[in-house]
Amino acid sequence: MLVSGAAMAWPLAGLAQQASGPRKVGVLFRGVLGADRERLITEGLTIELGSEKFVLIVRSAEGDDALLGKYANELAASVDIILAIASGSLVAARQASQTVPIVALDLESDPIATGAARSLNRPGGNVTGIFLDAPEIAGKWIQIIREVLPQFHKVALLYDTHLDQTQLKSGENTARNIGIETLRFGIDRVGEFRTAFNRAVEEKVDAMLVHSSPIFVDQAPVIAELSLEFRLPSIGLFPIYAKVGGLISYGPNNFELIKQAGGIAGKILRGAKPAEFPIQRPIYVSFLINMRAAKLLHLTIPPSLSALADEVIE
Repeated sequence: MLVSGAAMAWPLAGLAQQASGPRKVGVLFRGVLGADRERLITEGLTIELGSEKFVLIVRSAEGDDALLGKYANELAASVDIILAIASGSLVAARQASQTVPIVALDLESDPIATGAARSLNRPGGNVTGIFLDAPEIAGKWIQIIREVLPQFHKVALLYDTHLDQTQLKSGENTARNIGIETLRFGIDRVGEFRTAFNRAVEEKVDAMLVHSSPIFVDQAPVIAELSLEFRLPSIGLFPIYAKVGGLISYGPNNFELIKQAGGIAGKILRGAKPAEFPIQRPIYVSFLINMRAAKLLHLTIPPSLSALADEVIE
């Protein structure tokens, strides 16, 4: 009778799942998610879920932190899983729920230091996802800039004030260890980029490091153009920065990571447990040099550095 009862339960469970409709995937984003990011998330989910139906419930706070918290609470009450993009979204999602699975794409914070995970291999809670090894990236940035500007001694750090500052502090520590002075230039709103560049020039910095932020990705053409206008060499994290006119980019492809995060969300929906799903680090980084920008800045890129680049943009 026990076996018979179990056998009868399977069809009923299947009917219940069908009645509940498609799986609900909440996406929490501080800026404007946009069609490209939404498409990549969908592609990642589809790879894992196949024909299983799902629906994205997108909440874009458009730069309003008050809305970010409100949207996190709404998603926590209505979805099967939350995909939190950037550190601010992860903080809001964690405050909203300690039980709803959360997949983070957070390239700014340290998951262990912030308490989002107990360890990288076994996070131990309801959060897993993709996090960046900030100290390693910061070291590479400084090394590359020194190759281009051997005499440089002061660097500007452009960062989003609304995000975790682990990446920023890593850049400061790396520079300090080799005698490079750092100055912080925080961006609170999109319209503040020109002011930041003005101040950087007044402070006579030699170069600028453009840190991680979804807002900075969307504003990459603006930042690159200001770098040329103010004759200030700069290096950004994501490939898009060099592609739209910035001098150098070194870091992971953020759009590929968005797709990967969607895939992780799919694995969780298929039954993987966030507490046991290892936190991922970006495996590949891209090194791009924009030679047109170098010429406009009157810089000579050493052939040894060009040879290391994944792409040299003429």
